[in-house]
Amino acid sequence: MRTNYQTFLFGGLLLLVFFFGGCSGKQETPSANEVAAVAQASDAAAPDGANNEATPAKQMLIKDAQVKFQVKDLANSTQRIENAVKKHNAILANTSQQQAQDEQVMNFEIRVKPEQFTTLLEELEKESVKLEYRNLASEDVAVEYVDVQARLKAKRAVEQRYLSLLNQAKNINEILEVEQYLLKVREEIESADARLHYLKNQTAYSTIKLEIYQLVPLSFTERIGLGTRFYNAFGTGWQMFLSLLVGLCYLWPLLLLGGGLYLLRRRRLI
Repeated sequence: MRTNYQTFLFGGLLLLVFFFGGCSGKQETPSANEVAAVAQASDAAAPDGANNEATPAKQMLIKDAQVKFQVKDLANSTQRIENAVKKHNAILANTSQQQAQDEQVMNFEIRVKPEQFTTLLEELEKESVKLEYRNLASEDVAVEYVDVQARLKAKRAVEQRYLSLLNQAKNINEILEVEQYLLKVREEIESADARLHYLKNQTAYSTIKLEIYQLVPLSFTERIGLGTRFYNAFGTGWQMFLSLLVGLCYLWPLLLLGGGLYLLRRRRLI
């Protein structure tokens, strides 16, 4: 009995050794089902991301203003506007000047911190002698910001899962399949990063698009049409021709004397 007991015990130990040895030596490879499951999780990542994190109490407002008005002197107003931009620590992102009909036009794109937005706008409008339009708009993007943050966090977790599957891949087909899904997730991560950067930039600075103009009356030559100018030129030429004929009449004595001398010279030659 003792010998049978020892044999049974020894056999049991061997089975345990083979069992644990097989488990430790087994290398997991990503199955098609597992890769597809991760892909499905990636597509459904954080559908309600805004609910996963608390919505910030502070608003994130994107403010925009579009203003156009007439000024008395374009050059002086331009200088004062540029000084006001510097005074409020704003950024003059873009300027352009053009001539339109009987107007000289100057365009500004100004980026200013939200807390200085109203103050700067009021100072700029002091240059106005005639307001054409004034459009203000604001959008709170706090909820969208939190939602994009949550989606980005979920996408990064999916990216790490794909990297883990990539390390487990044992052949070219498995590697290519995982890398295909990994590329898609990384594109989505880059898109979410870009959106967050845009929202941060737009809320950090508000935008004022300003157009000012000065009336500059055209000269008489600039106002008349091309046909009228041709008609006037023809009439002026005809008047010059008539004046030349009249001038020749004043010179008839000289013409007569010259003709007589010419005839005398011709006779002597004959």
